Amino acid sequence: MNQHQLETLRKNNEESRDFAKSCFRFALMIILKDKNDSRVTVSRLCRVAGVSRTAFYRNYDDVEDVLVDELKVFSMTLAGQIGTDIYKNWLALFTLAEEHYEDLRAVVRAGYGHKILEVFFALLPSGGDNRTIQTLWLSLFHSMLISYVSEDKPKKPEEAARQAYKFTQNIPLVALER
Repeated sequence: MNQHQLETLRKNNEESRDFAKSCFRFALMIILKDKNDSRVTVSRLCRVAGVSRTAFYRNYDDVEDVLVDELKVFSMTLAGQIGTDIYKNWLALFTLAEEHYEDLRAVVRAGYGHKILEVFFALLPSGGDNRTIQTLWLSLFHSMLISYVSEDKPKKPEEAARQAYKFTQNIPLVALER
């Protein structure tokens, strides 16, 4: 095999892996939303995804890894919208939560709400002066997100953002110098 063929094969394998992973993530959300049976097993996940167990174990160690993969997509989207304006940060959180309401609600109802916080924390850089304040903000975001998706008829994102802002506007986004 020449270099071009090897590169093509590598690219095809990567695309195949990405496709399988997206199938597993999509299937996971279908299962979690199943009101009659939201139990997730590797066999059920593979059956719903239409992908083999071999493909599953090539990409993941267990079912929770699929959930973490799905939550990373949400978290990275949110992280890309966070800035220096506290109100706009809250609005970004609640707007994204509204867009993904059914999926997030299913995650929380299935008892995986703590995984959202784990994924949030995994985004934090290790160490640094701002780690404590960032941990506080991520904990607040997580608590408010869980509260929002636990409501049957959540407030509009703007209203939820105004309320959250009212109570957090005086909390700094970065560690204050001493």
